[in-house]
Amino acid sequence: MTVALHPPLGQRRLTPVALTLALLASGCVAGQEPPVASSDPVRVTNAGQPFQMWDGAAARKAADAQCGPRGVRASLYDRFDRATGAWVYPGGCA
Repeated sequence: MTVALHPPLGQRRLTPVALTLALLASGCVAGQEPPVASSDPVRVTNAGQPFQMWDGAAARKAADAQCGPRGVRASLYDRFDRATGAWVYPGGCA
């Protein structure tokens, strides 16, 4: 009669500590630093060309792209600057 010192791997149960360590070890990747929020106003133009007053939705998409994944901080004070043709978001990036 032979005695198995260890059960086959398929029948082995992991303790909660071993499972936690295994999960932690599998995800050891440094995360990306979130962009720093800027309180400076964001001014956007249409690729160097002036926007029109009715181009607010396109300007908002451009501002979100300029600010990165968190987007622009929209507010009631967002405005179209007629002199420059830029949309201005005074709240800056989120």
